[in-house]
Amino acid sequence: MDYQEYQNRIQRGAQMFESGNYAAALEIFTALVNSDISDIDKSRMSLNVAAVYEKMDNQREALQWYMRAIQLEKPHGRFEAQEYMAVYLLEIGRGRDALKIYESLLPSPHLTEEDKKRLRAKAQELRDELNKPTYQRPGAPES
Repeated sequence: MDYQEYQNRIQRGAQMFESGNYAAALEIFTALVNSDISDIDKSRMSLNVAAVYEKMDNQREALQWYMRAIQLEKPHGRFEAQEYMAVYLLEIGRGRDALKIYESLLPSPHLTEEDKKRLRAKAQELRDELNKPTYQRPGAPES
């Protein structure tokens, strides 16, 4: 596929997504994942599919597509999909799983010093949030 066609398909998929035509967006983005584009671009299209499933409130499929994106980018020393998945996990109330992702990324030899600083800050912010004491009303049963 030539670059212009690739760009046209992405634009069309984005238009379908923005207009709420999720079935058409899924069709376009999954076709791109199954095309002859690079693994990095397939990873990005998998992130688009995950985003569509998020909008459709289908957590299981969204998480599966995040994992697919991670598998496609990982051999290339990339970690964008892992960060997106961590954000999504946090949004759906799975902060401890998000923290595991941030902590697992830190030893990577592919990180720039700027990446390390950002990921350390996100991990610490999340640790602080997860370890924040919760208020228990006196006399209320323990949860």
